[in-house]
Formats: sequence, C-alpha cells, structure tokens
Amino acid sequence: MEPLSARALIGQLGDDLGWLEDHCRHRPDQATAAVRLRLAAGLVRNCIGPAIDDQPPTPLHVVVMGGAGAGKSTVANLLSGAQAAESNPQAGFTRHPIAYTNATGALSWAGHVGFLGPLQRLTNPAPASLDEDVYQVRRVPADPTTYDLLKDFVVWDCPDMTTWAAAGYIPRLLEAAALADVIVFVASDERYNDEVPTRFLKLILEAGKAVVIVLTKMREADAAPLIAHFQQEVVSRLPHGVVGCYAIPFLTPDQLADPARQAGKYRIPILNQVAVLGNPPATARRRSVFCADRYLVQGLNDLLSVARTDLDALEGWQAMVQTGRNEFVGRYNREYLNSEKFRGFDEALVRLMELLELPAFGRILSGALWVLRTPYRLVRGLLMRMLSRPEAISRAEQPVLEDAYNGWIDGLRKETARRAESHPLWAHLSQAFHSGGLTEQARDRFQQSMRTFQSCEAEEVDRTARDIYEQLQKRPVALYALRGGKFALDVAAVSGSILAGGIGWQDFIIAPLVASLTHQLVELLGWGVVDAQREKARSRQQQLLKQHLSEPMAEWLTKWPATGGSSFERLQQALGRIPGLVQQLDTRVRALKS
Repeated sequence: MEPLSARALIGQLGDDLGWLEDHCRHRPDQATAAVRLRLAAGLVRNCIGPAIDDQPPTPLHVVVMGGAGAGKSTVANLLSGAQAAESNPQAGFTRHPIAYTNATGALSWAGHVGFLGPLQRLTNPAPASLDEDVYQVRRVPADPTTYDLLKDFVVWDCPDMTTWAAAGYIPRLLEAAALADVIVFVASDERYNDEVPTRFLKLILEAGKAVVIVLTKMREADAAPLIAHFQQEVVSRLPHGVVGCYAIPFLTPDQLADPARQAGKYRIPILNQVAVLGNPPATARRRSVFCADRYLVQGLNDLLSVARTDLDALEGWQAMVQTGRNEFVGRYNREYLNSEKFRGFDEALVRLMELLELPAFGRILSGALWVLRTPYRLVRGLLMRMLSRPEAISRAEQPVLEDAYNGWIDGLRKETARRAESHPLWAHLSQAFHSGGLTEQARDRFQQSMRTFQSCEAEEVDRTARDIYEQLQKRPVALYALRGGKFALDVAAVSGSILAGGIGWQDFIIAPLVASLTHQLVELLGWGVVDAQREKARSRQQQLLKQHLSEPMAEWLTKWPATGGSSFERLQQALGRIPGLVQQLDTRVRALKS
C-alpha cells in the first residue's frame, strides 16, 4: 500500500473503521464490536489525527462521563468553576457533548479535519437536551479569585451511558471519550456498579485513558467507606489506569450555584489530580496518542474479528463454487474427454506413413513393396472387421458442457436457498439467483467463455495433429534418414528371408509376410508417436478448459457477492485496507518519539 499523507491516512482509516462499525451496528449480536469500532475510529480522528498533523498539544481535554443520573453536569460545573452546565434531575437530560472553555481562548482545536467525526458544531446556543448528532462549545468567563482549569483544559459534559449498544447518542459519547486526555468517570452512591457504565469504564481503560473516579450523592460520613468499597469491588477488577478516586457528597444549593468558592473542599483535590495528569501538556498528549496507537495495533485482530461471520459466509460460498467447479470438470472428463478419439490424429498417422515412403523414382520400389503387402492388408482388414466391436456413440462436446454447467449452477442455487436464513450473504445470493439476474449473468458469462474455449481448443488440436508430420517435413535430413532406414529395413528383411531359405516357391509367401511385418513395425512406431501426441492434446485440452472456462467462471462466481457496490464489496475493501493503514499510522506515531 502506498504511503498516504497524514490527513488522507486519518480520513481513510477513520472512514473504514466507521463503515465497519455501522455494518456491525445492524447486527444484534455485534453490539460490543460496534462500540469498540466506534471508539477506535474516534481515537484515529480525534486523538492521533491532530498529533500526526502537527496540531499543538494544548488545550488538553477532560471528558466527564458516567451513568444516568450520576451527576455528570454537576461535576462538569465543579471542574469549570461556574454553573455553566444545566444540572437537571431528569436522567439523560444531556443528549450531546458540550465543551466548556475559557472565554478568551482560541477555538482552533475544533478545526481539525474529521474532528468528532459525524458530529456537527452548533453555531447557536441550544439546550443540552437537543437530541441530534451535534456538539456545542460554551465559553465560561474566568474568575481571577479562583483556580481556572479552563486556561489549559477543555471540559466536556457528555450524554449518559444508558445502553451498551452503539445506537442513539452513545456514538456521540464515544467520540468525546476518544478525544479525552483525562476521563472523569462519575458514579453515584445508588448506582456505582451498574453493568453498562462499568463496561464502558473497562473499555476506556483498555484504550489507555487516564481515569479519575468521582463518586457522588452520598452523605459526608459515607464518603470514605464508599471509596474503599468501590475500589475493592469495581476498580480492582478493571485494567490499570485509574489514577485517583474522589467523593463529592450531596451539595447544598449554594455550593451548586457557586462551585468555585463554596465547594472548593471537594473541587481542589480533583483539579489538582487533573492538573498533575496534564503537566506538561506535550507529555500528556503524547501519552494519549501512544496509548491510542497501542490500542489499535494490539487490538487489530479483535477489531477485525467482528466480520468473522461475514468472512466465514464468503469462504463458504467460495468453497461451494470450487466444489461445483470440480464436479463440472470431472463430468466433462467422464462424459466427453476421456472417450474422445481425436480423429484428426488418425489422419495424421496416414500422412506420416505416406511421408516415410520414398519420393520420385523411389516410388516404384515403394509401390512394389506395397503390392507385396496386399495379402496382409486384406487379411488384417478382414480380421479387424470380424473382431472389432461397434464403437459406442459418444456425446458431442457442447451438450456435455451445457449439462455440466447447468448442474453446477443448479447446485449453487439450491444450496444458497437452503442457507438463506442463516446469513445475509446467503439471502443476498438466493435472491440474486431467483430474481436478481445472477442466473442470466452467469449464463452470458459461460457462453462467452465457452466460445473462447472452443476456438482455442480447435486450433490447439489441429496444430498438435499437424505437428506430427509438419515438424518432420521441416527437418529434411531426419526425414531422408527415416525414409532410407525404413526402405533399408524392408529390403534387408525381404532379402534376408529369401537368402536364408533359398530361392523357391516359399518366397511367394515369405517375402510378402516379411515386408508386411516390417511395415507393421514401422506403423506401430508411428502409432506410438501419434498416441503420445493424442494424449498431449487431451492434457492440453484439460488445461484450456481450466484456463478459459472453469477457472474464469469460478473466479467470477466467487467474486460476484463482493461486486456491484454491495456491502460485501465494501467489507472486503475495508478489511483489505485497515491493516496496512494501521501499520502506516503506527509508523507515524513512533516517529513522534524521535
């Protein structure tokens, strides 16, 4: 794969991971996979992307997340130092990410290409309950009398973790979580160990995020025991990465209205922890980027395994096509090729024997020998007619190919119909066979390939048969040597038999017999040459069938589900690109260390 520019690399990898996540999101059994893929795509766009595109490390991002009704907006206000977030007793009130930043700070950090993926920035103020794929930025005036976290950080208030499925506003939460340099995870006393938030927390820790735990909604006296219990029952069972655990008991209305001054007792320890994690900013950002890169590289196989069922179905289809192809070839061999006589080679033998006869004046001698062999020819012809069996009527090639092809396609059609309910691929193929035009497309492809095959086949057989005598004609020295040798053998055999038995009446029997036997010997040698070429032509015809008909058809059928803009085509493209793109990304991230 050719190296891409930083922006092209981030865009392509983010798009492929995002498409794969959307592909999984429509499968009820792939909820976990969809969540992990959405986080991976977010890490590429929002964490790694700005770093390899030479964006500055500041400001850092603190993302507040947690379960429904945990008090996230209250914690966001505590971090921001003002009552900026809309605290609401209604669970799930915040439906999209909201960023709180310094009133005078630049917003260039929001201008990175691909920032927050599909989320669009609101240009006008809107309530936190707006349920759309958006995010908004709210500026918070600085208070010179209190510590201002927003001069170095952006604080994000996020939607609730109400379901594990990557649907609704969960993707918005994952985009913000991927952006984070520090995660502040909020859990309430009543619901500190809910399954869904805890699963999200585990995933965030696996991605290498630095996590600060904030427990809320307990009595002051219960704070320390709750922290100890949470660390033992929840944190101890999670991956490493929780750097601190703090408590915020029930706050009074005054503390909620002025968190910077009235709730400093609870605010300052959390601010100090966040500040330590962000100091210096370049180191904190590099930590986020390297951890995100490690998550992608080490978890690549798990990320791509979400398509295992799709790949299994594609491989099953490929195996089915190859089984049908093997049966197609076997049927062609059994019903036609193994019994084909290639009559052109019999004619080639006649031409070869004629070529071995002496030319010009030698034809007189050859004619005399031919007369001597006449009784033998007559007797041999009579015996062959008496002993030979009627040849079985062999089928023509084209009907055999047609029937073999129909059996191949019928088998595929029946099997895809049988498996149609087991996977979308089989349903797609079954529908295509019955009403989607696949049968007609395959028939057209087969007819075109068969014409090419038969044209090459006829040319190949004819050329191989002609080579038997034409190659000898092109070598006159060898030809004359063979002619002379054959004639010398005939003369020597006849002369020898006459001299051995003396001249007498028996010569009228022995001479024709010996001349016939020597001719039969030469003819047997000629048959050997011709039969060898005949088998060569048979073998070559098998190769032509493979080259021009069976393999092209099998390849076309195999690739058909992943063509024409289908989801399986897009799936193969994504799976083919993602490993190489992740490798390129890893190379660029490693270069940041130097």
